[in-house]
Amino acid sequence: MRTLVDLGGLAILYAYQSQWKSSHIQRELETIQTILNSQYEQYKQARRAVDMINYRYHDLKNHIIALRADGSDSKRNEYLDKLENEIHDYEAMNKTGNQVLDTLLTSKNLRCVQHKIDMTCVIDGKLFDSMDVMDICSIFGNALDNAIECELKIKDYGKRMIHVDAFSERSFLIIRFENYYEGEIRFERGLPVTSKIEKSLHGYGLKSLRYTVHKYKGEVQIDARDNWFSLRILIPLEVEKTSFE
Repeated sequence: MRTLVDLGGLAILYAYQSQWKSSHIQRELETIQTILNSQYEQYKQARRAVDMINYRYHDLKNHIIALRADGSDSKRNEYLDKLENEIHDYEAMNKTGNQVLDTLLTSKNLRCVQHKIDMTCVIDGKLFDSMDVMDICSIFGNALDNAIECELKIKDYGKRMIHVDAFSERSFLIIRFENYYEGEIRFERGLPVTSKIEKSLHGYGLKSLRYTVHKYKGEVQIDARDNWFSLRILIPLEVEKTSFE
């Protein structure tokens, strides 16, 4: 009888643990989905803002043409040359070949400019033509938000640097996010540990990113050494293309 009672107790304990684990996984998936939706909403807001910037950009080009035609004052032309160069920099920065990426990168770069963060991008946007919009938002939105948050902790503006590149190599799509950091970064289960007091939602951005990459049978590698934080993503191009045919 005692053995039966013990076995019954173990069965109840096992059932409770299984139920708790299932509930925990469900809550985690719901949180990840919420973050995915949040990144997509941010993208839609950024799309509207970037459209407005592009309208102003074209208007400004026309104003420059009109000002140049009106007289030949040397200082004014010098000012116009400088302004035109800045416009050309903006134009080149936002042309990756993918409209979703152009919008996201413009939005994030505007935030970087506001906080004196130097962000450079070398991206072949056509590699993302088969990828779902929400998945692009998840990967780039979460990775860049994480990098920007790290840079904001650095007091020396000259050290606030983020670099992003995306290219194909040996049938793989490779995406790299690198940013300078100071201090020490600790890892648990492959993710950096926050130093914030509020830890309940920390790490879910990168979890959401990793969840998205795994949908494409890809892998995420995170490393931190010599004051550079590196997030590297590898996605088989064959799998990505056949997934959306």
